[in-house]
Amino acid sequence: MGRFIKVELDEAACAGDEGCRSLVALCPVDVFKEIDGRIVVDEAAEDECTLCGLCVEACPEAVKIEKLY
Repeated sequence: MGRFIKVELDEAACAGDEGCRSLVALCPVDVFKEIDGRIVVDEAAEDECTLCGLCVEACPEAVKIEKLY
């Protein structure tokens, strides 16, 4: 299956940002997860992104969503 959405998270811009810490709970399709205290993109769930924009609204400096189609 091809990929249709690319979600990028700039960890440096996200460091200590409370908006970024909320991404795990905020995303309705679980694109973000926490590993060892870091927020990361779950690549297995990336194509589930519905482009709702909640993550970009919460952490605009760190989250970028790109349509690949």
